[in-house]
Amino acid sequence: MSIKSKIVSVMMAMVLVLSASLIPVGSANAADGLDEQDLQLIEILTAIENMPDEVIMQGEEAIKTYLENEVSFPLGLDEGQGLSDVRMASIGSIAGCVGAVGTAIVVNFTPAKILKIKSALKSVGGATKFVKAIKPYYKMSREDKLSKTASLKQAVRLAAKDAGPDAREALLDLFGVSSVIGSCSAAFGK
Repeated sequence: MSIKSKIVSVMMAMVLVLSASLIPVGSANAADGLDEQDLQLIEILTAIENMPDEVIMQGEEAIKTYLENEVSFPLGLDEGQGLSDVRMASIGSIAGCVGAVGTAIVVNFTPAKILKIKSALKSVGGATKFVKAIKPYYKMSREDKLSKTASLKQAVRLAAKDAGPDAREALLDLFGVSSVIGSCSAAFGK
């Protein structure tokens, strides 16, 4: 092999290594069939999945602050209003779903339940895998003429089918909060 060939081979290897290091591992994007709204739902669920246990144990205000700092969009947990007030979002928007999930985590769940939800998201393969699975299962359930509530519950069960019963139950609890049902079922489709 000539020196010129060796140099070209080394440079190509360096380019390959550098290009591979610039590709985010496990990230979701439009190439994965996800739109901006799906990415926001993934972002809030990933924030929950990665929330430090210390933050969870500190309670409502620490959880609220953590979530607001971890996502790149406003959650709408307005300080002037109660934490139970989700920002106004158009019916059927994923923003309403994301806000409802954030509010449910902050307001409706004890630290022990949040730890279970966090563990459940990890056991189903992470937020991206879960969101990619739940939407088609929801649409399939609606096509089978199930109600929005029953469709969302079935979609969660199916998306978490490889997780244990405790993980499925924790995710069903999160997606069973009435504000989450209303907002997320409208966002996932009719």
